Amino acid sequence: MAGKREPHMIEAGEWEARSGRPRALVENPDAAQLWAYAEILREAGYEVATCAGEHPDGADRCPFIETGHCSLVEGADVVVSTCSVGRGDRLLAVLGLTGSTPVVFEAPKPDFERYAHLAENSTLVPMPVTQRALVEAVAAARAEATEAVPPSGA
Repeated sequence: MAGKREPHMIEAGEWEARSGRPRALVENPDAAQLWAYAEILREAGYEVATCAGEHPDGADRCPFIETGHCSLVEGADVVVSTCSVGRGDRLLAVLGLTGSTPVVFEAPKPDFERYAHLAENSTLVPMPVTQRALVEAVAAARAEATEAVPPSGA
């Protein structure tokens, strides 16, 4: 009989040198959605990295939730995440901290109020997500983050 795996930290990887395009990190445990979202954003001009998130059995731990640091999150201009990720509520709360990378979070429309309280500066997009809705939400999150940054010397 196989025992439960010991928890270990997901190895997040690193970004390549900046290409001049904005960077988007897509987190989604569904391989088809992960691929589709990544392709949509690449076609829209983004450099994209992907992460499948934590394993549902809890063995694979998210370094961002566990330590507050993830090179992919920290190098991204926007993070696209989902309520389908293991510990999605906790991940959104950590991602949504003031001054963090802008977040686009997909969730069922009836759950928006609950998620909005976890991260007031996130951009919520209703499931199922359309190509247009994803691209517009990512652009809006980046624009809001840019507006929130005071000019240097202010």
